[in-house]
Amino acid sequence: MFNGDAFPDRVDKTDVRHVETLTSALRALDHEYGGGSCRDACVALLNWANPLIDTSSSGQVLHRLQVAIADLHNLAGWASFDMGLLESAHLHFGRAMGLARASGNSALEANIHYRMGRVHLHYELAEDALSSFQRGLPIAQASGSTLAVSILHANEAWAFAKMGSERQALRQFARAEDEFQRSMAEDAPPWARFFDLADLVSIGGMVHTELARTCDVKYARSAIPMLTRAISSGGAEASRSQSFRLAALAMNYLVQNEAEQAREIGEQAIALSGPIRSARTRDRMRPLKQEAERLRGNEAADDLASRLGKFMTTSRGAA
Repeated sequence: MFNGDAFPDRVDKTDVRHVETLTSALRALDHEYGGGSCRDACVALLNWANPLIDTSSSGQVLHRLQVAIADLHNLAGWASFDMGLLESAHLHFGRAMGLARASGNSALEANIHYRMGRVHLHYELAEDALSSFQRGLPIAQASGSTLAVSILHANEAWAFAKMGSERQALRQFARAEDEFQRSMAEDAPPWARFFDLADLVSIGGMVHTELARTCDVKYARSAIPMLTRAISSGGAEASRSQSFRLAALAMNYLVQNEAEQAREIGEQAIALSGPIRSARTRDRMRPLKQEAERLRGNEAADDLASRLGKFMTTSRGAA
């Protein structure tokens, strides 16, 4: 379908559905195998799909096409971010935002703000991340999607936790839980379907993990059951998320000086992350390695730090 000779003279809903279906398949690859498994295909599909906007004459088809291509740019931006390609990520997010606004799809626009905020959060720019999430909130609220609101509140909590703002972090996560409960009857759009109960609980675990590092180590005790629950609820099709959860769980055991348990779980995280083509899997191991090095002289901690070092220098995500 990427052959220019096969380009349609006039776009109809079948062409739009083609873009939507392929985007869905590429998103599934991203969830399971990382951004490196789908980014090139996203870009190739965009090269074919972007010119369709100029050939579409029907208002209804054009609107749906704008949403479909915005969603594809959103995915391409996320996959680029996952591979550490920040310039490309911001370019795709910017194009996604423009199309989402042109189509009037507020729920998608809010989701793009969420994803842009997550880029900042990953690079420890918590205040910038919080600003992105807060810009998205009124847009999410205007869209009528309580799921979009829940996603943004949960990530606000994560940003506050990184900043050491204990009360705000707990308050915003409680709001995320309330909104999630209200969203259960919603028909989630494709870009938000990742946010299920396992993901909500997982972010709660991440919030408590950060609070254990920035406020009080007591939060490691509450982070552990939350992350354990998220891991047990997560499916095999979300390998990257599972690797993040395992790494965070191992770190909480290290915070509690339980190095043997941390080594066992850390080894699971490394094994699961091996086939995933994601620079983020490598990056998210860095705090775990630092925590293991804090217990230098402990055999289990030293062994884990050594294995993490090898993984971080040889992982496929680093390529």
